[in-house]
Amino acid sequence: MAVGSSASDASVQGTRGQHPVDDFVASHADAVYRYALRLTRNVQQAEDVTQETLLRGWKHRAKLREPAAARVWLLRIATNAQRDGLRTARDVVPLTAEAVNAGGIGIELRTEQRECVQRALAALDELPARQRQVMHLVTVEQLSLDDAAAVLDISAAAVKSSLSLARQAMRSKLKDIYADICGTRTKSE
Repeated sequence: MAVGSSASDASVQGTRGQHPVDDFVASHADAVYRYALRLTRNVQQAEDVTQETLLRGWKHRAKLREPAAARVWLLRIATNAQRDGLRTARDVVPLTAEAVNAGGIGIELRTEQRECVQRALAALDELPARQRQVMHLVTVEQLSLDDAAAVLDISAAAVKSSLSLARQAMRSKLKDIYADICGTRTKSE
């Protein structure tokens, strides 16, 4: 693309003349908050990490050259914000299904699903921090192994290993739910 201003440049900046990165930062606020919840396991602290992340992202938005990388960039900032001093207190309150948006489903199914979600969140919260972070980034945020590695500043092989251990632990802790959803896998049947 040639240097200079064009009609397409104006449309990229938006009608209010905002920097295009501002829109990317704002569009990823939900993902940052979900990830902060997983990092901190506390609603108030997750809000603090999210606010700090978005503030840092906005302040340093000129450093982001590739808008497609905004999500990974912001999740990396969230990881660093949590590490830099917004760490959780030792009196962590367990994350409940109410903290996670349940969506629009029938009331009968919602009660059963809420119980399963609470058990899954409790099992996830019992995982070591690295496994919990990797599991969230790959399964909830659907990041690639390379992107999750960039967020956590570890190798893709370490992400793959942590993910495997996390999945194994989750299957073990949630055997009955896994069997109901996926069916049982036994050699004798």
